[in-house]
Amino acid sequence: MKVSIRTRVSLVLIGFAGVILMLAFAAALYGMAWGRDFATHYAKEISNSSIHNSSDTIVSMRRNELLTLVEQTAAGIDEFTTDVRRDVHLLKLEMERILADPEGYKRTPVPAARPEQVLDENIPIEEYGDRVFSFITYAPGIDPASLQEEIAVTSNIQDFLIAFSERAVQRGAHQTGVLGAKSGFLMKADVGASPLNLEFRQSAWYRAAMEKGELAFTPVYRTQGRKIEAAIACTEPYSKDGEVMGVIGFGMGLEELSKLMRDDLDTIIEANQDGINFLLDERGKVIFCQYEEGSQDEFLADFSSQAVRSADFPKIENTVFMDAVDEMRNGAKGVVSFEQDGKGYTFAYVPVKGMGWSVGAVIPMPTVEVLAEKNRQQILALTNEHIQELEATMGQRNLWFALIILLLAAWGLYGGRRLSDRLVRPLLNLRNGINSIAAGDFDHRIEIATGDEIEEVADAVNYMTVELKAYIEKLKKITAEEERIQAELDTAKGIQVGMLPHVFPRHTAFDIFASMEAAKSVGGDFYDFYFLDENHFAITIADVSDKGVAAALFMARAKTILKNGALSARRLAAGAETDWGLVVAQANNQLCEDNDEMQFVTVFFGVLDLETGEFSYVNGGHNPPLWGHGLGERMVWEYLRQEKRNNMLGAIEESEYDTVRLTLSPGDMLYLYTDGVTEAMNEKQEQYSERRLHEVLTRIAQGGKSSEDIILTLRADMKEFVQDAEQSDDITMLGVRFLGV
Repeated sequence: MKVSIRTRVSLVLIGFAGVILMLAFAAALYGMAWGRDFATHYAKEISNSSIHNSSDTIVSMRRNELLTLVEQTAAGIDEFTTDVRRDVHLLKLEMERILADPEGYKRTPVPAARPEQVLDENIPIEEYGDRVFSFITYAPGIDPASLQEEIAVTSNIQDFLIAFSERAVQRGAHQTGVLGAKSGFLMKADVGASPLNLEFRQSAWYRAAMEKGELAFTPVYRTQGRKIEAAIACTEPYSKDGEVMGVIGFGMGLEELSKLMRDDLDTIIEANQDGINFLLDERGKVIFCQYEEGSQDEFLADFSSQAVRSADFPKIENTVFMDAVDEMRNGAKGVVSFEQDGKGYTFAYVPVKGMGWSVGAVIPMPTVEVLAEKNRQQILALTNEHIQELEATMGQRNLWFALIILLLAAWGLYGGRRLSDRLVRPLLNLRNGINSIAAGDFDHRIEIATGDEIEEVADAVNYMTVELKAYIEKLKKITAEEERIQAELDTAKGIQVGMLPHVFPRHTAFDIFASMEAAKSVGGDFYDFYFLDENHFAITIADVSDKGVAAALFMARAKTILKNGALSARRLAAGAETDWGLVVAQANNQLCEDNDEMQFVTVFFGVLDLETGEFSYVNGGHNPPLWGHGLGERMVWEYLRQEKRNNMLGAIEESEYDTVRLTLSPGDMLYLYTDGVTEAMNEKQEQYSERRLHEVLTRIAQGGKSSEDIILTLRADMKEFVQDAEQSDDITMLGVRFLGV
């Protein structure tokens, strides 16, 4: 049979159209399947990325928040015990100065305790009022008449015992100043008296210091004769001519520590809805266990009630928790999660420096990992829901695309290509958008306006991107707040350092240099120097009690008062001799005014006559400076100690201050410093000490070395001594050498 060319062309066209149709249909099916798999794959990728980032961030953030809160509690307790150590050591030094020169002090009687003054153990201590008085009791078998001379000399310490106890009362706390003599008499400052004829030498506060031979804290103990649940004591032996004469220090109720832990627990509960914190002593005994009354958590309530009833740590049948408690008792720091009775908890613990104590806190899991798990489940559910919708819609679309291709077969390859482009382009936009988001561009939005499920997937991806960005912004705000607090501390420290003079005058009659290296916290050391007139040059070095911004403000006040007083006194003298002791006494009275915080400052103030070399100075309770003198290359260094020690400024109003005069020869040098030099510690807890300072100055400060060379060399020796140990106090030094007229 013959076939016409038209038929053949028709058959070829029909065959070609059929091939095109099949290819187009196959391409459409493949494109839809590829698009479905592609969208599913990338939706799961961004979902997993969101789950991982947000969950890890939440868990890490909340665990770190709890650990930070516990660290703040431990730091507060450490600051409290450090202040107590300092005050006790000051009392010990003052007592030894009194015993070293008994003739330089008056005899002040101290009354014996009367029966009606003895504390009743059934009456709370706060009902005794806030009047502090000093009194004496005797151990059984002691004849008071045989101890009258020792008691008369020792009585000069009673004002200091009363001052420290009154300062505690003003803080709303209870603190007993105590001095127990080995000879058998007990001197105390309190709002009430101890039981009469008490054998105090068997007390924990007496034995702790005597047995250790140095400053010591007692374990927590039950007080005698007053209604206080628990107390601690910090005491230190005092000596005369190398013989231990007794101990001196404080006995303290634990109200301040309890309030500090209560405040920090309120912060924990505010952030986590429930929780407890507790404090262990060096024996692993429970000192405090603070918790919210009416706790809804059965485990926390049971744990708290056991800890409150007994000082022994509750026995919990949970290996993870008890292993962490063992690490806590050994002075470790950490945070762990554990399960108890099918419920999760997080436990953070931090040691208290220098005490052997540790602080711990426990919160329920729902505030940490469960929040992250809930977030993970929500993201997974949302992702799976959209993937299922996408797969169902894609199945329906397959039928529609098959019908469309059959109807549009006459359009041939061109129509097929256009249809393929229409289907694939939104998916490529979706893929490119997901890649941009995964690369970190959380402001990118996928713009697809197809009006179908692909647009819905793009909207879902955009929604998840907004949520993920919100999580990250929240973390940034938390980090920025922490940086702001640190910046405020840095600014305060900069103000402190900026108030000190840094330009050292060049003068033919003297050479001067000073340095101050502040500790991490804002402190109270300062030095100053200035001309009173053309022939008189004043120098000052001082150390304010306490640390922080309050100490820096008190420093600025003391520095200003001293300088203004000295300039005014010299101007009013009109060339006559000035009583510098009176100037310092007036400054002391001004600093005592409105001193509600009971702050004080040790001061060494001196004036150098540039014509005669006479150096007049007043020492207000400060470390004794060193005087280097001698002819030639060999200089002899000695401490300028005074027989009668003046009071610190700001402590006792109307105190009198003696002026001492010393004539310097050309080449003589004075070296002034604060206790941050001699009390600098290395990692072995060894102090730099006055002895080492004297030895180093004798070795390095010879010949014609400048004050700057000597101070920088001495600072280098201190750094070599302390190595990597953390600096705990400001280090301030000032050196001045008299060159002659």
